[in-house]
This record gives sequence, structure tokens and C-alpha cells, in this order.
Amino acid sequence: MSGVSRATAAQNTPEALVETLARQAAGRAQSPTAPGQDFGSTGQGRVVPGPVDPNAYVVGPGDVFDLHLMGAVGETITLRVSPEGTVFLPGYGTVAVAGLSLTDMRTRVSGVLSGRMRSVSWTLELVQARRMRIYVTGDVQTPGPMDLSATSRVSDALPPSALTKTGSRRNVRVLRRDGSTEHADLELFTWTGSNDANPYLRDGDILNVPSAVEWVHAYGALARPGRFELGPRDSLLTLIELAGGPLPATLAERALLIRWREAARPESVFFSLGDVYSRTFNPSLQDGDRVYLYYLPSYRELYQATIRGEVERPGTYPITLGRTRLSDLVRAAGGFRPGADLAGIRLYRGGTTTDAPDQELDRLLRLSRSEMTEAEYEQLRSRLVGKRQDFRVDWTRLQQQPELDLLLDRSDIIEVDPVLATVRVEGEVRRPGLVQYDPAHRVEDYVRLAGGLSNRAASGKIVVQRAITGQTLPARDVPALVPGDLIWVPLRPERTLWQNIGTLIAVAAQVATVVIAVRSVN
Repeated sequence: MSGVSRATAAQNTPEALVETLARQAAGRAQSPTAPGQDFGSTGQGRVVPGPVDPNAYVVGPGDVFDLHLMGAVGETITLRVSPEGTVFLPGYGTVAVAGLSLTDMRTRVSGVLSGRMRSVSWTLELVQARRMRIYVTGDVQTPGPMDLSATSRVSDALPPSALTKTGSRRNVRVLRRDGSTEHADLELFTWTGSNDANPYLRDGDILNVPSAVEWVHAYGALARPGRFELGPRDSLLTLIELAGGPLPATLAERALLIRWREAARPESVFFSLGDVYSRTFNPSLQDGDRVYLYYLPSYRELYQATIRGEVERPGTYPITLGRTRLSDLVRAAGGFRPGADLAGIRLYRGGTTTDAPDQELDRLLRLSRSEMTEAEYEQLRSRLVGKRQDFRVDWTRLQQQPELDLLLDRSDIIEVDPVLATVRVEGEVRRPGLVQYDPAHRVEDYVRLAGGLSNRAASGKIVVQRAITGQTLPARDVPALVPGDLIWVPLRPERTLWQNIGTLIAVAAQVATVVIAVRSVN
């Protein structure tokens, strides 16, 4: 035994260690497959999946390291952790490293090499992480064993697709072989990037996924409002962070927390976001809690209206609700051009109708005029007028009556058309179309210029649609026409042979009745 001890002691001298390393280098140079290239049967090579935290990674059997020596000796030695949890340092012997963190292993190796090598520096590098087996249980798609790299975290073993619809992502339990327990919160890790919620795995760990049964809610001015599973250490700040944080338009001075003290008695607590972030008010959450964040009114909201057509600077202009009038917009656009039709300015106003279905209007539209009562017909006309989104403005009247200078609403569109010195004649005329406007002409003059009435025209039912107001009036009630007016000559209703026979029979019956009455008197 003493001889062996003396031999071992001789090998532990610095000179012997340098000589041993030189012999190993020469042997690897002659060997087609150097020991440093032997990575086992996995065929994965020197791969460490993902970054490794040296303070959190736990060394175990199967890990492969490179010991790089620099200085008097320039060499790289491959160290593989044996099943017993040791590595062999040439010239020294075995060193127990299993169960140590990477930082602690480097400290231990440094203690071994210190004082034994002169003018030599070194580094220790993890080049191949071992494979390890863990077990997945609970509310998952496929429970059972799973082989992973030793650098894996809980999120690597439990991607979203691995859980069932009811599986908890916020209350995953990590059961260690030494009897200790850790908790993983994959939802918090996903949205905040907190690695504390996503611990590293170790050999033999059991991941247990319970069912999600408790929920909290966040609504209002948040980036991602909705329902969230309640975590084991959730506070009000945690919920706000899970909901994406407050929007810039959030009213920070006043938010609301509602919680259930009893089964049917909610309790309301108002708070400010400043108190939450300063931890002045940051209570722990419980099942059913609801948080409401409110919006700042009109936050960075800018209203605008558009003017187009015959103005000097057509375009879109900012307006102030309740203050900007039509004349202000015209003035901002540089006024009218010489060819503008000032009597027929058109305004299109969005939002004057509702998207909700009008069942009564739908019913009336399906009826013919003969099937309607007079009240139903007037109701139909009023509802159709209510659906209109375009209006006409007479600028000349507006200048004389300032009260007609209407206030603009958001997204109003003003159209200023060029003057069209024509009157349109349509319907039962011989040459329907546009007729040159003449202020001295009346309705019958325009009808004559359009070729006169056709044989089927209802001459007593001619109507005029006014260009400015859009109203439809009987021709006899229109004293003078203006450019853009429409004259409509309707079709005379035709009577069938049976209708004519019926009329003759009715007349004959009336005559017979008169004759009988005369005879009775005589």
C-alpha cells in the first residue's frame, strides 16, 4: 500500500501532471477518434439547448465538460460525469461533482488545481447536457414519463398543447426527489418573463397539473382584459400585469376592486394605480375578485370634418364639437370658388342612423301601396326620411339667418358642387333629360322643351323634387324652379277591359235606379 501511495503522490506533483497531459495530447493526436469526440450513443454532439444559469443548473451523471488549459500547457481535457457522480482529473484522481451547481463545481475543481500548476490558467465549459427523466401527471393530454435535457425548465415539459382545456397553467407543482416542492406559474412566465415562475427541472421530478377551478377578472382600460386563473401568490398588481398593464388612456386616479366577502354580498373598494405600483394598496386576491380600470374621457381624441368640391383648399380639418360651425369650415378651406353652387351645398352626416334592425320598416317595405293604410304610408315615409344621411344647405339663406349656421359633428362631409344651370325632366315625356335653366320658365315650359307629354302621361299628377331640400311637391304648388330641380311626369294608370265593363255596369245600374225612382213618383 505504501508503494502505491508513493506512486500516487509522485503523480500529483506539478511536473508529473504536465507530463501526463503531454502524453494524453500525443495519444489523441494518433487516435482517429479522440476521447474528447466520444459523446455517447445519442448522436447529438456537443449541444447545450438554451442558455444555462450556472447558479441554478445542477450537475449530474452524463454531463460532459471541457477543461481548457492555457499557458505553459495548451490543452483541452474532456470530463464526463460518471454514474457515481464523479469526474476524473488526470494527475489527481476523481472529484465528486454530482448535485453541485455549475458555480460550485468550478469552485471545487479550482481548489483541486490550485497550487498544482504553474503559469497555467483554465476554464471549465459545459459542452453536453445530460438527458434526464421526469414524470408528468394530472390534467394533461398524455401523462407519463418524459426524457428532456438537463437544461430544461417546466415550460419545456408543459407547452400549452400538453394541457387539457381544464388544466391549470398557474398552479403546477414540481415534486422533487428529496421531498421538497416548488410551484410553477406558466401563465405568469409567458406574459411577464419571470424565470422565478418557471424553475429548472431535475432528474426524477414529478410535474403535477391540477384542474383550474379559481378565477379572477380584469376589465376596462387594459391591454389584455378578460378572465385569468388565480395563482397561489396573486396580488392586485399581479392581475394588472397579467392583463397586459394599463393603457395610456387609463384613468389612474380611480379604479375599482369588487370582491365577495359572503356568498351574495359583494364589496367595492376604489383605489389608484399609483398606490398599487408603490405597494401601498396591493391586497392578495381571492376567487371571484373583479378589477375595473376606467378610460380617460376623450383621451387624445381629435374630431374632424371634410369639405370637398368647389372651395379653394378642399380637405379634412380638425373641429371642436359644440363650437365649430359650417361657416368656420368654409373659412378654413379658403372660401368658395367662383363656380360653386351656393344654393345646393350638401352635408353627409354619419351616425344619424342605427345599425339595429327596424322590423316595422321591413314590414312596411314588403307591402304595396294598396295594402297600406294612410297612417302606415305616412309612417313609412317618415322612417325613410329618418334613414337619410344627406342634407342640403342654402348658403345665401344661411348668411341672412345666422341661426341656420349649423354646428358640425364628427366625420361630417361637406360637398360643394359646381353650378348646374339645368332642370331635369324625367318620366312620360318624349325627350327626357336635362333642359337649360331659365328663371322665367314654369313647369309646363320645361315639359314642352322636353318634347311634351307622351300619350301615357298622367298630366294632373306631375311632381317636382326640389334640389335644395329634396322634398317632392305637386307641380301646381311650385311657383318657381331653381337649377337642379327634377320634374317627374308619372305614368297614367291603365284600365283593363273588365274594369271598363264594371264601370259601365255600375253606371247602368245607377241609371236604372233613377228610372225606377221616377216611375214610382209618377
